[in-house]
Amino acid sequence: MKSFLKKIGLLSLASFSLLSCDMNDNNDQYLNPFPTSGELNALFSDAIDSRTQVFTVDPTTVNYITTAQGIELTFTSGAFLLNSAPVTGPVTVEVIEIYNRGDMLVTNKPTVAKLPGNNFEILTSGGELYVNATQNGQQLTTSGYVLQIPAALTGGIDTDMDVFTGDFLPDGNLVWIPMSQWDLAFGNGAAPAYTTFSSNFGWTNIDKFYSNPNPKTNIHVIPPTGYTNANSKAFLSIDGDLNSLVNLFGDPSTQTFTFNSYPAFPIGLECHIIFISEENGMWKYGIKPVTIQANDSYTFSASELNTATEANLVQIINNLP
Repeated sequence: MKSFLKKIGLLSLASFSLLSCDMNDNNDQYLNPFPTSGELNALFSDAIDSRTQVFTVDPTTVNYITTAQGIELTFTSGAFLLNSAPVTGPVTVEVIEIYNRGDMLVTNKPTVAKLPGNNFEILTSGGELYVNATQNGQQLTTSGYVLQIPAALTGGIDTDMDVFTGDFLPDGNLVWIPMSQWDLAFGNGAAPAYTTFSSNFGWTNIDKFYSNPNPKTNIHVIPPTGYTNANSKAFLSIDGDLNSLVNLFGDPSTQTFTFNSYPAFPIGLECHIIFISEENGMWKYGIKPVTIQANDSYTFSASELNTATEANLVQIINNLP
């Protein structure tokens, strides 16, 4: 009998321990309802993956690739290299093309230039493009290729445009570096296009610097309680500029978002500040229409946030003025 009671006691203790662990797990989830940086980054990665177009080419011939939106890439014979030597056998080419601020937001590919002195400026895009090539999983390089972006995709030819190449900051943010040595041709025929020659794989952007004569200021965006620079982001869309999206950089010391060490936003600029995070695999977002004032701060509260699918969020952002 004593042995039986002892077994019952041990079973009860084990059951209580399991129940206690389960309750603790549930409490942990309840006490920390905010996403991790990995969960937010997974949304960005999914958006990138869904926009990746894949082509297979023969590197020993001239290859013409036309993307879903009409970009034309031209590779000469022998343009794909491994250890500086032309390759033979099938090559996989990946292409991503981005034109509107909704796609810029969900892929985390905004239009901000990095200048000398670690300063940043706002850009307006004529098309963001990613090109890469691999063979059997090995990264290839290139002797160069021609890319031609239809100007109609971003409102027509703008001769103030120039070529920028993408570079990633240590925190993972993509910024654009002016490539003054690259020539950009402006085709004004039946199908106007921006044409340039690239000698690298990676991100390329056709851009111009955003211009506004008003005095400049800096701003700060304060996220809702529980959100940090790691599990959320802040962006700014300029009213009337459908091909521009500005990301604000996180300040770890304050867990707020700002842009520059020097003023960059025109006072009086009408725009929308966009707060982004993740919730249960969905996009968590808030949008605040503002007119920029000197050294202003803009605070989001939890009650201002909503959830959306990726497709719905892209449409919401693209429908902003």
